[in-house]
Amino acid sequence: MGPFRYLLFVCGQLGLNTIVRFFYQWIVRYTERGDPTALDPAHAAAFTAATAGVLILGFRIFDAVSDPVAGSLSDRWVRSGRERRTLLWFSFLIPAVGLALAFSPTPDMAVALRWGLLSAGLLLFYIGYTFYAIPYWSLVDDYSRGHEPTRRWLSTLLGVGLLLGTGVISLVSPAVIDEHGYLVAAVVFAVPAAALMTLPYFASPRRENADAERPPPPPAMTGVEMLAGFAQAFRHKRFIATISVFAGAHMALTVVTLGAPFIVTDLLGGELEDVPMVLGPFLGTSLLAMVLIPGLTRRYGLQRVVVVAAILLAIVYAGTGTLGMSIIGSPLVTASLLFACGGPMAAVFLSLEGEAVTSCAAESGAEVTSVYFGVFNLVVKGLNALAMFISSILATLASGPLGPAAVRLMGVVAGVMLVLGILSYFLLPRALERLFPGALR
Repeated sequence: MGPFRYLLFVCGQLGLNTIVRFFYQWIVRYTERGDPTALDPAHAAAFTAATAGVLILGFRIFDAVSDPVAGSLSDRWVRSGRERRTLLWFSFLIPAVGLALAFSPTPDMAVALRWGLLSAGLLLFYIGYTFYAIPYWSLVDDYSRGHEPTRRWLSTLLGVGLLLGTGVISLVSPAVIDEHGYLVAAVVFAVPAAALMTLPYFASPRRENADAERPPPPPAMTGVEMLAGFAQAFRHKRFIATISVFAGAHMALTVVTLGAPFIVTDLLGGELEDVPMVLGPFLGTSLLAMVLIPGLTRRYGLQRVVVVAAILLAIVYAGTGTLGMSIIGSPLVTASLLFACGGPMAAVFLSLEGEAVTSCAAESGAEVTSVYFGVFNLVVKGLNALAMFISSILATLASGPLGPAAVRLMGVVAGVMLVLGILSYFLLPRALERLFPGALR
């Protein structure tokens, strides 16, 4: 793969995460504090974060359960002799439509209409997210064709795309929302993002005499074989350990991302447009660190790099409990420096996720890449649903009796989630081995 094809590939992750990060960063703020363009601030919020959080939790669990289904369908599509990349055309528009619907409820609507629009938006958002992401991420294996350096760089590009999407939303969206409101901002970001999501289709590497070199497709998977693929993933000891530590990292990142607007406004005394001053250094150091990560994994091994990064990142997230103090310069400068320290460790997880999953799937010796991604997302998204729900409760408490203390707890909770992920990495496979002797491999 040449540089241009790598560029086309990363555009899919950039587009997908522009939509996904807009949703995750602003949905709790939108439901709790309302639209900043509303004429009457007292009636700006269409919901409360806690009540909307219950609905989001339910759809997030639905999303997690649908991931293995999407993984099975994706692998079955390949086994039938068709290219996995063609699946992107079926789903690239759906997340954008869902995002717009989720941010369309207003206080002047009937209650049933508000909840209906939010529910329809969440349904489309999560269905589109799942049925685009699983085939797209599996292209790491398809496009690398067993070439380890290519797979490593494609996995790193997934992390780069996620960070770029997060950067676009963190740095640009606050000003757009402040000027035009959430719905207009959602459409402004969703339309070009959907267009970018089509480009990985064209990133497939060329091969001379491709038809002659292409092996005959394996037979289609039966329902029994699909269930066997799920069971195989849950019995894979290294895969279970990988899920544990990455789940903790994703939960922590979710809490911190959702909490950033509250940290800036409630603890640091800033405005929404100041959010980039906190998340900007975090994203900047993450992108710089990604250049070094492939070399680190070659030298020290993927698992060792991930565990060390998790420990260091847990310390940084726990340190966010001190935000609001002027340890170095102003409170805003202190927060910026602290978040910048966490960037390189977060980059490790974002860069190595694709490689970690595909390498575990490769150990099975079968075409189960998308099944492994589906199982990975089943666990990670299910736990992320819990992280979002906890964040929504803390956001509601921040407007009530706890005030700024609830916002400080967001960082502490993120650190605790990472610690639990690290402990599970070491202890969960052993505990399962004791409970089910001989079941894991």
